[in-house]
Amino acid sequence: MLFPRFRHLGLSFLLLGLLIGCGREPVAPGNPVAAVEGLADAIKGNDLVRYSKLSLPPELHSQMEQRWTAELALAPTLTSTQIKDHARYMKQMMEPGAEAKLFVRYESKLKKFQSEINSQWPLMQGAAQIFVSGAIQANENLTAPERDHAKAVSQAVLKWLKPAMFSDKEKARQTIAVICKAAREANLPQAEQMQQLSMIASLEKASLGLKALKDIGRIYGADVDESLDKMEAKLVDADASGNTATVEVNYVLLDQEIKFEIEMTRIDGRWYPADSVQDAQQTLKQALPSAAVSAP
Repeated sequence: MLFPRFRHLGLSFLLLGLLIGCGREPVAPGNPVAAVEGLADAIKGNDLVRYSKLSLPPELHSQMEQRWTAELALAPTLTSTQIKDHARYMKQMMEPGAEAKLFVRYESKLKKFQSEINSQWPLMQGAAQIFVSGAIQANENLTAPERDHAKAVSQAVLKWLKPAMFSDKEKARQTIAVICKAAREANLPQAEQMQQLSMIASLEKASLGLKALKDIGRIYGADVDESLDKMEAKLVDADASGNTATVEVNYVLLDQEIKFEIEMTRIDGRWYPADSVQDAQQTLKQALPSAAVSAP
């Protein structure tokens, strides 16, 4: 799978991005701590294209783009159900007046939802923690430090969540507006459009989603960018060759202090997250999937 850690972006946003010059191709720093400190900059700027280019050396990144294109050519045909479902959901978010219609649907279900969530919240919260922790532990794409980080983040989020957040009508109205705006900006009303996106185009669309998630977080009092601003990074280990280093990252999320380590590797004098490099190299070693056609 290409860039397997993209799907964990919400849990490991501090591992991403590096400083770039305006109007130029991103260039990773020549110092591991500077590289990790720059990781926050790409995410704060909601720029996942920059993240991808700074997570891998240029040649390896180019190879991954080529791999993405090759896999696109072999992707199975979308089913009629997938096409219809995608069009229906996107229409609900993109059509004129979508915000008002979605809010009416929210209000129609609110009373029953409030009753259920208030009485069952402790059980739901506990079950969610067990499920999330189990999913993180079972994910073979995560290293041990990444698992610990992801678990700490999930615990902070679940501790912060309260039933009243889900029944706040004004916040719900604002959230719906953010979601509809993001859907219109992404402008992918047809499933075929999404399936045919290049790697860079996919990252550009995902950047819109990242911005929307952060905007929703701010509505409910969670500011990821504020956490990024206050992030601290320090070198804790480096090998004699000068090609590998361990950087400790410390930040506060939802009033919870979170600490984790990231392994960095030096290639051609520049520093990159070691796991990103290893994942890409492993992907390129794998045979391309066979072409497949889905049933209608």
